[in-house]
Amino acid sequence: MADVLLLTGRDLQFRAVRFVVVTIGVTVVMALLFLMTGLIEQFNQEPFDAVDAVGASHWVVPEGVSGPFTASATLSPDTAAAVDGPEAAQNLEARGSLNAPGAEATEALVIGHEPGLGAPSPTDGRAAAASGEVVVDRTAGFEIGDEIALGATPLTVVGVHDDTTVLAGLPVVFLDIGEARVALFDGREVVTGVVLSGEPEALPPGTAALTAHQVAADALGPLENAVSSVDLIRALLWMVAAIIIGAVVYLSALERQRDFAVLKAMGVPSRSLVISIGLQAVIIALSAVALAAVLQALIEPVFPLRVRVPAKAYWQIPLVAVVVAILAGLGGMRSVTRSDPAAAFAGPGV
Repeated sequence: MADVLLLTGRDLQFRAVRFVVVTIGVTVVMALLFLMTGLIEQFNQEPFDAVDAVGASHWVVPEGVSGPFTASATLSPDTAAAVDGPEAAQNLEARGSLNAPGAEATEALVIGHEPGLGAPSPTDGRAAAASGEVVVDRTAGFEIGDEIALGATPLTVVGVHDDTTVLAGLPVVFLDIGEARVALFDGREVVTGVVLSGEPEALPPGTAALTAHQVAADALGPLENAVSSVDLIRALLWMVAAIIIGAVVYLSALERQRDFAVLKAMGVPSRSLVISIGLQAVIIALSAVALAAVLQALIEPVFPLRVRVPAKAYWQIPLVAVVVAILAGLGGMRSVTRSDPAAAFAGPGV
């Protein structure tokens, strides 16, 4: 093994500039892989966090509606009142615009709730408990005490919540259902659903019950194409990384054909030479992954969308990178096995 490490170290030292340049190129590709992985994780987890914030285990919606976040349909007040179950509370989901002096309007998903179930516990501040109060997601850009408006209805931010966005970054805001009706529906008694802390005991005709998981999964539906597109980009990035690593390892092996012939003539087994070539590829890949983990952490705060790189990515990506590096280096490894020891004694033109 010592001879393998010596061979690898000497070659890396001799071709240091090339390997540094290649490692930097692969680092950029790997950083993009980390970011794409974090985006997919965010897309997949985002609606589940938002639903968890509401705190309901079941949602009763008009029959035929796929989910409260993706379809617009209302229940009559009498029908909503007929829903029976633990902690049943009427709620209202609708799109709205948040306005603040000197700032552009911010689109948001508005959830109007009754006191109790449906009113989340914010990360900072407190839940909206009275007229004129609102809890906003932090990505909306508002702080506690800010005076804003939902449409033309003035509101004061009393709480800030984290991880309550849907549909790839649309912030969710929570306020009293009566205030939401005034702001969005001219005070009409609009109800889009009923939330419960357990299974409904009685469902009036024309309604259906969805679990919290079904509601979150439905909110993920509009992003399926986006997730598939990012997945495709990830696959292409792996191909780019493999091509870069494979090309430099193969060129290095071609340049060292005579060196390999001399080493073979001296009795160095082909296996050691092959391992040395493979080790170079692995060193490039792992160095790039380590640098990429730092680079993506620097890019993440300025990325337009939240990037949530899962902990497992920090061992999965290096593992896949090693496999890709070895596969990419196969061309160079094969050239080693074909080196003829007799070439060591051939003339310069051979």
